[in-house]
Amino acid sequence: MSSLFAFRRLFVVGLVVLLSGTMALSQTGGVTGGIGGLTTGGAGGGGGRGGGGGGDEDDRTVSRSDAVHSNGRAEYILVTPPAAAQAAVDALVAAGAQPLRQRALTALGRQAVIFILPRGLGRAAAQQVLDAAAPGAVIDVHHLYRFAQGAPRLYAPQLVGDPGPGVCDAPSSVTVGVIDGPVDAAHPALSGAQVVVEGVLNDGQRYAAAGHGTAVAALIVGRDGSGALAGFATGARLHAVAAFRRNGGSSASDVELIGAALDRLLARGVRLVNMSFAGPQNRALADLLSAAAGRGAVMIAAAGNDRSARAAFPAGHPGVIAVTAVDAASRLYRSANTGDHIEFAAPGVDLFVAGGSGGRYESGTSYAAPIVAAMVARMGNVSTTTARQRLARAARDLGNPGRDAQFGWGLVQAPTC
Repeated sequence: MSSLFAFRRLFVVGLVVLLSGTMALSQTGGVTGGIGGLTTGGAGGGGGRGGGGGGDEDDRTVSRSDAVHSNGRAEYILVTPPAAAQAAVDALVAAGAQPLRQRALTALGRQAVIFILPRGLGRAAAQQVLDAAAPGAVIDVHHLYRFAQGAPRLYAPQLVGDPGPGVCDAPSSVTVGVIDGPVDAAHPALSGAQVVVEGVLNDGQRYAAAGHGTAVAALIVGRDGSGALAGFATGARLHAVAAFRRNGGSSASDVELIGAALDRLLARGVRLVNMSFAGPQNRALADLLSAAAGRGAVMIAAAGNDRSARAAFPAGHPGVIAVTAVDAASRLYRSANTGDHIEFAAPGVDLFVAGGSGGRYESGTSYAAPIVAAMVARMGNVSTTTARQRLARAARDLGNPGRDAQFGWGLVQAPTC
């Protein structure tokens, strides 16, 4: 994402160009101020309060552990169709908001702009400003998202009905997208697979360690003669987009980076996407997920490991297939989230996964989701509706009869080799 450009008198003509490695809107003429081609000034100037915050929250209530911060202030992310971007930016600037940077999400048909809101103008009040000036634009806290990973047997293939580890291939025409941390394509489990890795971090950000992403990738396309680290969709191609950065002593992503990764995969023609992470519900992320679903993306996500009945995102979005984790005895992972949005269960407790130069045991819904993504890959290039129907028909019911809030439709069973 570009830095805040020097303010000039410009406005949108709707042409998207590549500028300094960042997608930006090209504009001519008009109002004072610019950010990546969007104008950031004009009638009313800045410094207003958009009707005031009243009882609305402001950035002082947003924890550093929950959201991206700049200079001690919580960031907010505006997501809008490009045609409404200028009106949305003008309205927020007139209300006193400070734009920081922007990113064009071309394949999603969206523009993202990061703001700092003034004291007294909370998210709800800012949304009212947008509803009046640019219907269809949404703003929310720029939340952080973390790997859906828990703490630590080669039981998984048998549990899902495979004849053995790495025995069943997926069609080579299928590419599985992974939004995660970096992936070590040189790991022995991946060195024989077709893996593409790229990243979307901003300048100055440091990528997360490669452990989580490498484990997830190998569960999908890993090749291992011993079978210990063989994936469930060997033969498929994998396109990984690294969107997680170091955040203090942990790793996290945010709405901007997740959106950029989705945009990148769709632009590359990748429609099957695994997301092994979880975080709070977010209107801006919901819009991006809806845009991806509307463009044919088949998205699978980890339910999360907070022992919560509240749907985490992205798994809680209706366009995303939510996956929980079970152990070798088909018991629910003790930390797994629950809820009516849960659709399927897969092995995810004490799984032996790729790590370091070999493997390690790990637990979490993060590791169940890629097994379901691999099952979908073995179906070929199918829609979300078809994937859901086939998975539900084959699933082994667990818990209460029928779909329930713990296991969804039940434990996934592998398609015939």
